[in-house]
Amino acid sequence: MVMNRTSSHPLTWLVCLLALCCPVTIQAQGQTPPAQSAGAQPPTAEQIRSLHQAAVSDIRVRAIVGPGETRVFVAEMEPDKAAVEAFLSGTSAAPPTRPTVVTVFNPATNKAARTLMAGGENRVVAVRSVSPSDVPFGRDDATQALELAKSSPDVRRIVGQALDQFEILDPGSEARVAYAAQALPLRSTNPRDACSVNRCVDLIFRTENGYLSLRAHVDLTKRTVTISQPRPHR
Repeated sequence: MVMNRTSSHPLTWLVCLLALCCPVTIQAQGQTPPAQSAGAQPPTAEQIRSLHQAAVSDIRVRAIVGPGETRVFVAEMEPDKAAVEAFLSGTSAAPPTRPTVVTVFNPATNKAARTLMAGGENRVVAVRSVSPSDVPFGRDDATQALELAKSSPDVRRIVGQALDQFEILDPGSEARVAYAAQALPLRSTNPRDACSVNRCVDLIFRTENGYLSLRAHVDLTKRTVTISQPRPHR
């Protein structure tokens, strides 16, 4: 869930996202959205690898994101309505294909590119630069945020030695984790707020006794950690 710094309402993504980084790790995120029908099958790991390779091999993408390892997010769009109707009516024997949107993000340069792939082909049709704040968040971001929090003297001072035992709990997971950290992606519409451009998350910490009265604000772009705690009642 992505939280808006200026609103308590989560931003709803229109596509079901799959995250991939190097080395290849696949992670499904979110619920089945309007842009992907419930009966559609998500891309396979092999398909995502092929899309990733096609995207990062494009000279326009590399010019935007720069050198280094990248993360890629794949989203399938609805097929062209005219192609669907032609196939259903029998005027076309070719089944409709789904165009694919591939977002490539380079954490080292904090640059991102969004590509449109032709349906059924690993061929880049269009490329444009996008803001890093518009790139979906994945488990790699949550893991990086927790690592930064664990290296923060302020967080360690408050949490204590138990900090090392915390691990990321995925959204919706029912796993019983004694020391769970949950990442809440943040975006801001305030141009004076760094999180309007940078990639930011809040970390909350839960033990078997409940949530800690601590929230670690992590700026993944600047690699900084700040702490917020509720003020004690007088």
